[in-house]
Amino acid sequence: MPAFRLDLIIAVVLAAVAVMMPPSAAAAAAKSTAPGVAYHVSISRPETQYVDIEMKVPAMRGRRIELAMPAWIPGSYLIRDFGRHVYAVAATDVKNTTLAVRRVDKQTWSVHTSGRAFTRRYRVFADDLSVRSSYVDSRFALLNGTSIFMYIKERAGRASTLSLSLPDGWGIHTALARHGSLFRAPSYDALVDAPLLLGKADTRRYQVDGTRFRYVLLAPAGTNADIDRLTADSHRFVRSFGELLGGFPFQAYTFLVVADPRRGGGLEHHNSTAMIVRPWAFTNNEAYTKAAGLGAHEFFHAWNVKRIHDRVLGPFDYSRENYTELLWFHEGFTSAMSQRALLHAGLIDADEYLSNLEDTWHRFLRKPGRNYTPLRQLSRDAWFKAYKRSANHANTVVSYYQKGELVGAMLDLELHLRSASHGQQGSLAGLFKRLWQERRPGDSERVITARDIVTAARREAGEEMAWFFDRFVSGTEELTLPDSLLRVGVGVRADEPWVVDNDTSDEEKFAAPRERAWSGIVGKGDEITNIVPGSPAERSAMMRDDEVLAIDGMRTRSWSEAASRLSERAPGDTVTIAFFRHGSLEARRLTLAPNPYQSWTFELAERGSSNSKGQDLLDRWLYRYSPRSSARSTTGPTARASGFAPGPR
Repeated sequence: MPAFRLDLIIAVVLAAVAVMMPPSAAAAAAKSTAPGVAYHVSISRPETQYVDIEMKVPAMRGRRIELAMPAWIPGSYLIRDFGRHVYAVAATDVKNTTLAVRRVDKQTWSVHTSGRAFTRRYRVFADDLSVRSSYVDSRFALLNGTSIFMYIKERAGRASTLSLSLPDGWGIHTALARHGSLFRAPSYDALVDAPLLLGKADTRRYQVDGTRFRYVLLAPAGTNADIDRLTADSHRFVRSFGELLGGFPFQAYTFLVVADPRRGGGLEHHNSTAMIVRPWAFTNNEAYTKAAGLGAHEFFHAWNVKRIHDRVLGPFDYSRENYTELLWFHEGFTSAMSQRALLHAGLIDADEYLSNLEDTWHRFLRKPGRNYTPLRQLSRDAWFKAYKRSANHANTVVSYYQKGELVGAMLDLELHLRSASHGQQGSLAGLFKRLWQERRPGDSERVITARDIVTAARREAGEEMAWFFDRFVSGTEELTLPDSLLRVGVGVRADEPWVVDNDTSDEEKFAAPRERAWSGIVGKGDEITNIVPGSPAERSAMMRDDEVLAIDGMRTRSWSEAASRLSERAPGDTVTIAFFRHGSLEARRLTLAPNPYQSWTFELAERGSSNSKGQDLLDRWLYRYSPRSSARSTTGPTARASGFAPGPR
């Protein structure tokens, strides 16, 4: 008999096991056996704003290995070309022999290795304090992996380790798993999906149902924020999300917060979020509510987009745009859910919830391009339209965040209304819970399509819901939020028209005084910045960048003065506007129209003013019958469970 070969037997067994594994598990097993990449980050002179990276790459087949910097960061859909910040690229083998390095394109370098292990060294200039890039100064650093770590092209699935050399006294705050002095990641995706906040920070910890949470606040120039209150507020919306969705899909989560006056915003990650807040803004309840809203939005992304996502949004192609038609769902519905969670947690009451919805509705109605492009197309076009604004942007594009949030709020109302008629209790939160819980056994993610969302909505409602998505996601019909609110029992009142204060840099602001007539001109300073389609100004062939000089022969020194003159007129009046168009003096006659911007008020009727069935539906929608009502008080036992009682509201 032939002699047994143990190595052959093991290979056969491993192959058989791999065949029986689900594809995702087999891929993970293959990745875990591949030699890993060891990264080392060094910040020796932080005042120069350079980060030094050392990358130890194991031996691999092939005479040349290509390494690349990502072109974008997941969660922010814009090509950023992080390779432009890379300097001093070099490579050596294990004998410290210099290897030939050639830059192939704006993000790729080729290393002549002849199959040997090698060390790659390079520097990154980190001067962008944002949640999308990296920043370092003499006090702290916020590093996002996609802007500092290269990856092995075609082999990004390899496991990684990370070590750091930092200035004295700097702490390391990240969601990466720590093993002694090393941090470990099962893949490049996992490595760059865990930002690093480095420096002296305050940290608070708590647990919810056995899941660990950290709230880290770093304020290099000080802050008036109360970290205990910020932490307690996060505790409340975290618990609400856990209850609404049936638990947490992770064992630990970290909030990384920088207080800085120059920036703001947040970005989601698999087990963490990075956020930037204003350091001295915390003078009232509104500032804390705003911070809680930002935290709730980013936290809900731990489900929506990080674990429930379009197929193209993980694993990622870091070299190019990853087109998806679901950003209205991943971002807009996340905004809708964050407001629902704040209401459920008692961080805002029903009146505040409706006021926020009313404000979003007004801002949306102000957008002339709100129904020009379907939401699905807006999502796909985000890469080259949403963040690269053309002159006609306001007339053809609307934010998929803003419109998606309103569509999400409308769907939540429809699910409550329609499920109630079938004796069920449907909701937007229930839709997400279905999507998550209906994943295949053993899967840590749920890859979805638009059809999956429609199916989940149908099951929540107890009836077909495809019409809703056809009209408001794939179509461009005007949203019907006031009607949906009326049907659930909210008082809806149409008030007199409102207008925007045109002499402001924020085009979304609306304020008194209200105009009696409307021209369709939007201006700033001396120039016209937009002509609303279908307006009197467009019909009179006025253009952007026209410089208004006079109204009916009377000189005006700025657009705000011209707007004031126009506001004194009545609908139907005809005026003559004189202006310069690129140095040429011209004039146009406009017949002013009635102001088209309707103002709406969403308010609660007195309890008991409607029938008991209608009141019960409204109460359920507003979480008035939640068993957690005591936990939402500032002295409730649930709020104190982990040692944090919310601060004064």
